[in-house]
Amino acid sequence: MPFSMAVKTLDYTPTWPTYPSLWMGGYAGAPRGNQGQVDRRLRAQCVVIDDGAGPKVMLRIDVVSIPRYVHWAIRSAVVPLVGNNNGNFLIIVSHTHSGPMIGTTRPDPYVMMGLSAADISAIEGTTTVFMNQMIALVQQTLAMARTPVTLWYKEGSTTIGHNRAEEPHTLTTISALIARRTSNNSLFTVLFGYACHPVSRGNDRVFCSDFPGAATDVVSNALGVQALFFQGAAGDQEPNDPHQASQVTNLGTTLGNAVVQMVNSGGWNAVNGPMTTFYSELNLPLSVDLGDPAAVIRARNAYSQRLDDFPNDDFAFRHAERMLDYIHGDGLDRVLPMPIQRWNLGGLNILALAHEVLSEYEVKLQAQTPGWLWIMGYANECEGYVAGNGVLQSGESQHFGYEAGWTDDSTMSGPGSWTTFYAWPAPLKFTPSGAAAPGSTERLIVDACTNMLNL
Repeated sequence: MPFSMAVKTLDYTPTWPTYPSLWMGGYAGAPRGNQGQVDRRLRAQCVVIDDGAGPKVMLRIDVVSIPRYVHWAIRSAVVPLVGNNNGNFLIIVSHTHSGPMIGTTRPDPYVMMGLSAADISAIEGTTTVFMNQMIALVQQTLAMARTPVTLWYKEGSTTIGHNRAEEPHTLTTISALIARRTSNNSLFTVLFGYACHPVSRGNDRVFCSDFPGAATDVVSNALGVQALFFQGAAGDQEPNDPHQASQVTNLGTTLGNAVVQMVNSGGWNAVNGPMTTFYSELNLPLSVDLGDPAAVIRARNAYSQRLDDFPNDDFAFRHAERMLDYIHGDGLDRVLPMPIQRWNLGGLNILALAHEVLSEYEVKLQAQTPGWLWIMGYANECEGYVAGNGVLQSGESQHFGYEAGWTDDSTMSGPGSWTTFYAWPAPLKFTPSGAAAPGSTERLIVDACTNMLNL
């Protein structure tokens, strides 16, 4: 199949007053805002791939997360430009913890940092600027002339991190897709992916694209083309210590050099098309049925008790306030929506999963899928962690319950776990013992992905 491509990079690093807020996302507990310091610039990059049947668009962004309403605001503007097919538009965020906070719902800036109403309003202003820039970037890239290319896929390996959740899997695979100009076989662009939390810089007030940005610079400088990084199933993948500014360069250089070596060596597999896309959404149930009035009463009583158990400057206190506001208002959320998406490029499957998926999903889906499978995480929207059944069963006995979302009570959010910062009332549904049963989080996701990959 004949392919053509266009690629465009935007430096969107926020500055005041264009961006009303410079509050940062990624670390909870105390207010954290940028004051003008920048280490590595924050990029948004758009790639258009056309197989002759119309354009497909990938938008990747150096930001920690985007909530559902931001995702759908961008998607609603872009999908009419790509054949009104949701499958033809894909967003991936790098998850750098050294970028701006986007959105005011999940994570919740009041729960995370105790911000005032005025500060939260400023974040909403920054979110509007951000959305408009992302939509404009896609429009501009779609308007560019497209270069005829051939596509090639290859996998490599390197190690820059470890599994922080006491799980056995440390992901080391580098997935890479390169485009070469049909006219002279010269390199046109490099897309590469790896799974690791971009927190190698640590918690400070400096804007930085973290190791993905450093790796992208290494690849672009060595090969003279635009390079794009895509995050993987990194929910439990932590970069190696120490977490400090110099580690951004160290780990990024290791990853970037590995990609350059892959490009400069043989063994690439031709990707010939045709290209098909699919988009679907799951509703992941919580561990307790909050459609049951008795369960809501128990939640109300439990969160009221937390107001007595925690000081009012603690994020668990603020989370309890928020849950009680929901109970007395529109009600508690009952499910976590989860977009999943597949791009099939004639032998290469790209499977994009929303939220902070853990490595277990990568391992299980790779084991049961023949051929080349590139799994991307943090796709389209990110509103929480999605663990496998074993981690969900373990609660606080595994990494303090952070990825499980609960500590001593599996029917409510664990203080200091992801469900607190992302403002959920309870963790995801799991099978209390043994393997994941039908209707549990893990089974719903694995079955849905398997069905989509078989389309």
